[in-house]
Amino acid sequence: MADETQTGLGPVATRVIFENDDVKVWEMELAPGELCAMHRHTMDYVLYILEGAPLGVESPDGKPFPLKMKPRATYFIPAGGVESARNIGQSRFREVLIEIKRPARADANPPGFCASEAVAGQEPAPGALTILENERMRVSELTLAPGARTEPRRFPHDAVLYVAEGSGVTPRGEIEPAGGVRWIARGASEEFVNGGASRYRHVMVELR
Repeated sequence: MADETQTGLGPVATRVIFENDDVKVWEMELAPGELCAMHRHTMDYVLYILEGAPLGVESPDGKPFPLKMKPRATYFIPAGGVESARNIGQSRFREVLIEIKRPARADANPPGFCASEAVAGQEPAPGALTILENERMRVSELTLAPGARTEPRRFPHDAVLYVAEGSGVTPRGEIEPAGGVRWIARGASEEFVNGGASRYRHVMVELR
């Protein structure tokens, strides 16, 4: 990625919370009225909205336009966009942004923009569901009641997991709090356990 100080553009979100050779995970947090300055997305990426608010989005050659972002809305956005975003609402806005550093397969068709708002704004229910998928990735969400656990699952693809709420238990028995990120290598077998007293929910992006 080009140095933002040389391009005159800012970072794509508030802070980086995880990075390896395949993905870069950011959190974005905007208070009411706060601006995320003009930035360029050099990689395909996934957005998952944690706390919704209306945003005013602007490109270098366009007029600002409002977007009402709801919690749990999920988007896949191809590389190349340049934009800024301002929270024009009265409440905090938060999202997790997963940039896909791994090159696309040579035999894959480049996917375009796609979105899922089927569960946007709804209260999460216990269980697992696929939210969005294409040839590049698959986004899923898992919600567990306190004390609940899943059956072990073997992963056919590398995946990155972000804890949206509650706390889980890692394979080593450690507590994984909200905001935690974990990389799961292809071929690993894992079960998920709600290790806290409140609802647990994570969002996962599997790479294809």
